[in-house]
Amino acid sequence: MTLLILSQMLAGCTPNDAEVTADYAIFLAAASSENLNRLGRTGTDVEAEAGKLGLTPFDCRDLSGLETEEEIAAARLEGVDFEAECCVSGSGESCERREPKWFGWLDDYAYYLKEGKVDAWRTEAVLTSEGDLQLTVHMDFPQFGDFRFGWVIDPDFQPKVCQDGENGAEEVDVDGNWLEGWSAQEEKGTLYHLNSGSYQINPSNNAVAWYFDQEWMAGYTFARFADEEFYGHSVDYSDEAYRPFYLNSYVGTDDGQGGTSIPKPRIDYPGWVSNVTEYFDTEVTDLADIGKSEFPLQMKIEDNSWRPEDDVASGLDGWLGVSPSWVRIDNPEDIAAGTKTPITGEFQIYLEGLAAASKVLVRGTFTIDNVREDVWGYHGPDGATTFEEVKETENDTPVCGEERLTTDE
Repeated sequence: MTLLILSQMLAGCTPNDAEVTADYAIFLAAASSENLNRLGRTGTDVEAEAGKLGLTPFDCRDLSGLETEEEIAAARLEGVDFEAECCVSGSGESCERREPKWFGWLDDYAYYLKEGKVDAWRTEAVLTSEGDLQLTVHMDFPQFGDFRFGWVIDPDFQPKVCQDGENGAEEVDVDGNWLEGWSAQEEKGTLYHLNSGSYQINPSNNAVAWYFDQEWMAGYTFARFADEEFYGHSVDYSDEAYRPFYLNSYVGTDDGQGGTSIPKPRIDYPGWVSNVTEYFDTEVTDLADIGKSEFPLQMKIEDNSWRPEDDVASGLDGWLGVSPSWVRIDNPEDIAAGTKTPITGEFQIYLEGLAAASKVLVRGTFTIDNVREDVWGYHGPDGATTFEEVKETENDTPVCGEERLTTDE
């Protein structure tokens, strides 16, 4: 009876704010995964017991640099049929190998795949003191530990800038309504790109990266699988695998000073977007062809055609992005103080290992039935002042349109 009461008490303390139906694919790098290394240190032969651990090995690395077949066989992961799994034709290390169309890491390292359906033991939905909606999901893996993943979005995301107008300085929208632009191709709801950390590559100097302003960031994704931390892979604007689309869409002109002026678009947006979309729908089958995965990948293509054109390359007009991490909310209008539930939608997140070559992918749907308010972000005697408001008061931060001079005092 005591155990029953205790279990009921513990169950009552575990948040279950949302129902999440999702697929996950976790790629643990054979050589650098701390989870695998820990198993090895504690006496588990991962290669011999991969099946018992629910791990699927794959190893399409090019090992032709090794001198003998014996060395190659010793280096290749146990349980991998290299010719059957990694070769299109031919035999041995000189065969015509399968080449990734997007996920280049699949043949750079050896991996163990763990995939399946998310079976959450804890879900937490929080409206933060900044007004952001955060969903966190926990799933238990007995052999490894807790798998924790989630995302956070700004429901009212809209970059603004302070500029002079007819009636003085005022805040105006940057490039119009971003959420409407992003969601134009969606059948339902509002699309949020988890674009925190995004950047562009200067087309005239590939050594220069243009990182996003904080105001341009609509959301973020995070994960930890037992002993390994992961960070979100954001929108790709100029990745090497993506570069052919980018270069074929721009032409440079002589600036009269021996250099090249700002590139200008030379093909129509609909054709450009259509080509890239078809490429991902039909040709990017890397996860299945090389990674032995059944993960239902869906990239979102950000064409930016809705933005007004200008003459600066570092703006987002004239660029196309491939977004692997995104959230679509069916009813974003219900996300506010005193949130109306349920909140429903779908998401996909793609993350990379912070200290290893491991990767994580999760895609699914959610129904949030309860949203908690974050009280830790509030300060002051009234318990309703945010930390940002506290610092603005401390620093006497001027607001847009306020005409005053700042002094040392």
